Amino acid sequence: MDLLEPVLFTDAWGSHVSIASLQGRPIPSAEPESELWMGAHESGPCGIVRDGVSTTLADVIRQDPVAELGERCAADFEGRLPFLLKVLAPGRAISIQAHPTAEQARAVRERDGDATYVDDWAKPELLVAIAPFTVFVGMRTPDEVSALAKRLGVPRLTALVEAAATEADPAHALLASILAVPSEEHTGFVRELVAACVRASASRDDEGHQCAAIAHVAEDHPDDIGIAVLLLMHHRVLEPGDYIDVPAGVLHSYVSGLGIEVLANSDNVVRAGLTSKQIDVPELLRIVDPDEDGCSGHAVPDPDLPATERFPSQSDRFALRRLSSPTDVVLPGDGTPRIAFCLHGEVTLTTSGTSLVLGPVRAAYLSARDQKVSVSGSGEVYLVTLPGV
Repeated sequence: MDLLEPVLFTDAWGSHVSIASLQGRPIPSAEPESELWMGAHESGPCGIVRDGVSTTLADVIRQDPVAELGERCAADFEGRLPFLLKVLAPGRAISIQAHPTAEQARAVRERDGDATYVDDWAKPELLVAIAPFTVFVGMRTPDEVSALAKRLGVPRLTALVEAAATEADPAHALLASILAVPSEEHTGFVRELVAACVRASASRDDEGHQCAAIAHVAEDHPDDIGIAVLLLMHHRVLEPGDYIDVPAGVLHSYVSGLGIEVLANSDNVVRAGLTSKQIDVPELLRIVDPDEDGCSGHAVPDPDLPATERFPSQSDRFALRRLSSPTDVVLPGDGTPRIAFCLHGEVTLTTSGTSLVLGPVRAAYLSARDQKVSVSGSGEVYLVTLPGV
């Protein structure tokens, strides 16, 4: 068992209070803090100390992937830890984006190298809210979008919706036509939409709440064509304990809040707005699945473990459980890698006479060699394992 030193990221879209408050540091932080990574991703591998030597989890796994990951995991995932755990703290909306399937990424890389995708993995994600968390995720039906467009009364949007309705695939056609609006016309179009959203936000129904959220996003992303894309998406507010499972092809943007995220160890992203980065429209249209918006819900009891809940997911890269004040609960996953993260309180991990104490916002890496690890204490623990474990 190894205590992990997480990696803190300071992106412009982060929060000045969320992560610092969790860690008991002074607020506001000097820079906006967006993510706390716990894993072996090449862009931010956690620090660990092995045999008195400071190193990174990525280096340890690279030196002996079979011993660290187990023979099957090492073979299935090319000697890489297949998952990454994060604390996610957006203070403003993250870019609207989607991720390809492994097959889609592999086909593009065979054709274009790493110009579009840096690896040939899918990037499924699962987000659990630990404070109220606002998201836009998945695409509304064409009828729902048409009804909203009529309510907003912006002539250009209405015309685009009506034109898309005549196409064989209205959802893709409308997304394509919005992203095809010339850049010099974004300002006028988006400002009309925002003004209409402000007026509609006076309503207390779901569309009114969505319009209010879009108007709020526009404060941080003025004149961005992504504002129009948000009108095509579902707006949801996750309460603490709620989660969403986001497989490949699902359009999504995380707007504000604080959450625990587990995802596949990949950097493959295609954006659709709320960003200054490139928007690859043809590739976006190729990978977005308007019929797939993932699932949302609550954790369900784990029938095999006391004091434990699990978060059902479509992913073939990870599984996530939550343990609350466990007493000598033996963790699943012997012979495979795991990450245990204590969000609140304190717990003790024990194996073969060795113990490791995790306080608030601390994590441990359990290698394939760590057998019969038990956990006890008054804390709330998130455990990431391979699926099916």
